[in-house]
Amino acid sequence: MLKKWDKIWLNVLYLLGLGLLMILIGFGQDWPQRFKLIWAVAIILPIHACEEWQLPGGFHYQYNLTMGSKLPNKYPMSRLTDMVTIVIAEIIYLGCLFFYQQTWILMALCGFSLLEVGAHTYFGIAMYHRFKNHGKKTIYNPGMASAYLGFGSLVALMIQNIYHTGATGMDWLLTLIMLLLMALIEVILPERIFRSPQTEFGFTSPMYFAKFLK
Repeated sequence: MLKKWDKIWLNVLYLLGLGLLMILIGFGQDWPQRFKLIWAVAIILPIHACEEWQLPGGFHYQYNLTMGSKLPNKYPMSRLTDMVTIVIAEIIYLGCLFFYQQTWILMALCGFSLLEVGAHTYFGIAMYHRFKNHGKKTIYNPGMASAYLGFGSLVALMIQNIYHTGATGMDWLLTLIMLLLMALIEVILPERIFRSPQTEFGFTSPMYFAKFLK
């Protein structure tokens, strides 16, 4: 079952993202801004996954190198661990639509989006220093464009919305709890449960980074 899902899940995710975009364009004109912002997060995630996995792909390689792995094509991040992470994340973001009126929900997704921008900035700098003597001239890394242009753009709109409506101390507390739970459920637990140096779900290539390994 996992092997079958491994072959098709990205295409399913892309179709979901396309469907969400079409619905937003066709019916979203009168939606509340918060609802549209959360909906947009669920649209951008498939685009982000495409950049990290396929165009150009290779996010796993920089992630695993940064974790000190000697098996950067499969440990600790593998196709399985990241698939679980992304699928759970998309489900959570769609679930947030049911609670869009809650300020702390928007704040948590704003925090997540900021973390995406920050993480890709960090990875970009780290990989530039690692490969600058092998031809790397920029801090670009797989996922950075969609993190900045997608999640980063949403951050500005989210902050504007939150600023105008205001946030209470309880909102900040619930935001922190939500972010910690998201990190636990989306990243930490999938990696701890499914990571293995002997995994059969390794990536076949460093992809974007292959040109810096010659």
